[in-house]
Amino acid sequence: MVSRNASIAIFIAGIAFIFASFLIGEARAGLFIIFPFIYGTGIFMFVGIILILIAMLVFAFSFPSEFIHEGEYEIKEKKGGLILIGPIPIIITGDRKLALLLIIISIIFISFFLAFLFVKI
Repeated sequence: MVSRNASIAIFIAGIAFIFASFLIGEARAGLFIIFPFIYGTGIFMFVGIILILIAMLVFAFSFPSEFIHEGEYEIKEKKGGLILIGPIPIIITGDRKLALLLIIISIIFISFFLAFLFVKI
C-alpha cells in the first residue's frame, strides 16, 4: 500500500508545476461571478493537473485494511455510482473492485469526450 505521505508529496508537486506554469506565463487565472478558475496552455499546467488527480487517487486507495471489515458481514449486492462533471469523474462505491471498474468506465467516457472535442467531422 502506498502511504498517505506519498499522496501529499504528489499533490505538492502538482501545485509546484502549476505555480511554475504561472511563472513562465503559460497559465492565467480569473474569476467568473464568484468562482475562481485557472487555465493554461503549456506542459507544466497539464502535468500539474495530472499530478493532482493522481494524488487524489493515491489518497483514496491508501487507507489501511484495518478500516475495512468485510469479514464481519456478508455483502449481497455491490452498488456504486459514477458522476461525470465535464471530464472530472466522481466515483461513489464501497467496493474496491467496483471502484476500479468505474475508473475504467470513466476513462473510456473521458477519452470519447476528448476525441469528439478535438476531432472535427
